[in-house]
Amino acid sequence: MNDDEIGTFLPPTECSEPYSVTQINQGVAAIIEAGNTLVWVEGEISNFKRSGSGHCYLKLKDAESQVPAVIWRSTIDKFQFEPQDGMAVLVIASVRVYTRGGYYQLEIHRMQPAGQGALALQFEQLKKRLEAEGLFDARHKRPLPESVCRLGVITAKTGAAVRDIIRIVSRRSPQTDILICDVPVQGDKAPAAIAAGLAAMNAHGKVDCIIVGRGGGSVEDLWAFNTEEVARAIYHSSIPVISAVGHEIDYTIADFVADLRAPTPSAAAELAVGDNAEQGRLFQTLARRFFRDALRAVADCRARYDAIKNRIGFKMPLRRIAEARQQLDDLGMRAQTRIRGQIEQATLHLQSAAGKLNSLSPLATLARGYAVVTDAAGKTVNSYDQVAISDALTVRLKKGRLKTIVTETNPV
Repeated sequence: MNDDEIGTFLPPTECSEPYSVTQINQGVAAIIEAGNTLVWVEGEISNFKRSGSGHCYLKLKDAESQVPAVIWRSTIDKFQFEPQDGMAVLVIASVRVYTRGGYYQLEIHRMQPAGQGALALQFEQLKKRLEAEGLFDARHKRPLPESVCRLGVITAKTGAAVRDIIRIVSRRSPQTDILICDVPVQGDKAPAAIAAGLAAMNAHGKVDCIIVGRGGGSVEDLWAFNTEEVARAIYHSSIPVISAVGHEIDYTIADFVADLRAPTPSAAAELAVGDNAEQGRLFQTLARRFFRDALRAVADCRARYDAIKNRIGFKMPLRRIAEARQQLDDLGMRAQTRIRGQIEQATLHLQSAAGKLNSLSPLATLARGYAVVTDAAGKTVNSYDQVAISDALTVRLKKGRLKTIVTETNPV
């Protein structure tokens, strides 16, 4: 392009100001978004990133091209699976222009895995996530009540499941009331309706046990019971929940969260209520055992009564009392004789000890004419050299004391 050609792109001086880049991007955005068109796109995820705000950014690509896309946090929180790089998906999105960056992108509203195994992938991802949160832990499982007066059933009232449950309960426990919550069990509205039914049963507060489920069907038909909304509603139920979805080979997320899993709705009814006939037979058996044991206990008591009654003590009570009195008198006299002998023996020992003590007493020595001499300090004088001339001494006799003055000392 030469200078003359470039000059043809310059606006004449009488034209308005040139467009800014922002104005160009805003104009393109207005044109693209004017139709508010939704597009259905199939592609492979790449460069998937979740920001700190919770919004997710990615690119959808095929063999020849790619387009940026965004999923707002409020949208991706509703997904039943976690998008990953390399995953083939089908999306419903709006075409938007990111004016600051100057490019267009897809604003994704719905997403689901594409191809074979898409539902299986959603199932496994949700199962792994809920299991990590502890929704399947056995410690959260509540035991079923031993007696169910009112049974809650959450299912479609026109389905075969509710008829099977009513038939089984009527046969096994006709006194049990059944409270039915009619909900759709497949389709987009089913998860919210089932969760609302569980909340309503708990709010009612007069239900002993809840059966939630439906009859058999395809994987797509049973998918409402593989949703996070239903799983959390079962987990938060304060009333024990039995999951009865499909046939025996069918397993759903609801089965893992529920307090008990039944292979079919009929089996759920059998697990929920007892069999009156069987309980009647059990009662008769227990009654016979009780009657037999009661007769045996009465016979044992009678035999013990007769044995006690025939003892000599009960036949001649007065004689037993007289003999006891005489025996008491004998024991009393023996005790008196023994005590008297012990007193006499103790008196002799005391007299002997007193005689020995008296013979060793210093008073006895004094009685024989001896005296005890002490100095002014009260010390006994045993030798002449303990005193001096003119010392005052005290002489203790058998009767009384003498005060004396030393006038002479003699070593002999």
